[in-house]
Amino acid sequence: MKENIDIQKALVVGLSRTGVAVCNFLVARGAAVVVSDTKPAAELDDVLSKIDPSVRVVAGEQGPSLLDEGFDAMVLSPGVPRSIPLVAEAYRRRIPVIAEVELAYRHMNGRVVAITGTDGKSTTTALAGHLFKELGMDVRVGGNIGVPLISFAGRTSDSTVVVAELSSFQLEAIERFRPGVAVLLNVTPDHLDRYDGMEDYFLAKMRIAMNQGGDDCFIYNMDDPMAVRGAGMVKSRAMAFSLESRRADIYYHEGAVVLADGGIKVFETDRMRVLGLHNVQNAMAAVLAARSIMLGSGIVPDYGRIGEAVCSFGGLEHRLEPMGTFRGREFINDSKATTVNAVLTALRSLRGSGVLILGGRTKGDDYSRLSAGMNGRVRALVLIGESREYFAKLFGNYGPVKAENLDDAVVKAMKESREGDAILLSPACASFDMFRNYEDRGEEFRKSFRRLQSGEI
Repeated sequence: MKENIDIQKALVVGLSRTGVAVCNFLVARGAAVVVSDTKPAAELDDVLSKIDPSVRVVAGEQGPSLLDEGFDAMVLSPGVPRSIPLVAEAYRRRIPVIAEVELAYRHMNGRVVAITGTDGKSTTTALAGHLFKELGMDVRVGGNIGVPLISFAGRTSDSTVVVAELSSFQLEAIERFRPGVAVLLNVTPDHLDRYDGMEDYFLAKMRIAMNQGGDDCFIYNMDDPMAVRGAGMVKSRAMAFSLESRRADIYYHEGAVVLADGGIKVFETDRMRVLGLHNVQNAMAAVLAARSIMLGSGIVPDYGRIGEAVCSFGGLEHRLEPMGTFRGREFINDSKATTVNAVLTALRSLRGSGVLILGGRTKGDDYSRLSAGMNGRVRALVLIGESREYFAKLFGNYGPVKAENLDDAVVKAMKESREGDAILLSPACASFDMFRNYEDRGEEFRKSFRRLQSGEI
């Protein structure tokens, strides 16, 4: 049974898009709200204009002394580490510290499909949302994909399906959050600058299922060793998808996705609008999620309609997004690829070879793992961002070229490429050294491509 949280005075930490939504939600419910962010006020103009004027903003500092005025609860925006002094002091004083996800969950009705993993979260979340919509269901899609879950609070009914993309950061401070369907796509090295190794990162991901029971469903990737391990830890019903094993509940076989129960062919993969076997995995996870929700609601799944819905999904921006061709070179925007595994997936999806634009702010991964995927696929390497010198030494055998910005990277990629090549932005890094976020990086790459087409650069 969900139990709403009665908060009279709250400290919101992090004035992101989510932080703004939390502040406005709490004010609307009669709470006094203070929000803290380490950025100076001058850098917060965009968000300050969207926040309720009754909220007191403390910008440029996050000292523990903020807690002296007394709060009923602290609400963390995604990405705020629990280890910072302000949050650590709240724990010491026994002030409840909750994630925005937890606050939203307590104030939402309906069923929740929660999706996590290192790679593929956003695409799977959007695909599942598209699937439910095409099936005529009342669906909301949010979380780490860009729409704060708190924006759905008070706006859902018992028939609503909320599809939520959740990062490990968002899962760190949940308490009672219990999705009826939890999906774990994969667990590979990421954010190791924040976690004490892979085990710590894995356990953060597994919090998605920590409150599930026997009536709930845990969907996992049978081809991923850590996801398989996670399936052995849950109390819910585990269901698997696989590209490799026909022992899974849904699997890929001879160009089709097949449901083991009855041997039903759900769809042929060459009809999908999104390319790559990784998207076949994402689609299988979404199909299992839809099947679980429908059966749990007493609805007999129409697998013909489900297959048509999967095949009509057009994908997301900045994820292996073809932008067009110029002088025989295909430009591909994969700005969302912020991990090694995401880049390896992108390289496997190329029809031939090409030029890889790589770099940004590293996240503690073992980037030498890229070498195996680059071999035979990457003709040349163009480096951007603060990691340029590091990658230049690591991949010196590719004769890497350093670029000052994306305009420069596009021009240099053209010089290094040949007709028929792909020019792929797949950075393997965070964007915050040069851009606001990965979307901003992808949009700037798009603008650079257009300037190239028009002859401006």
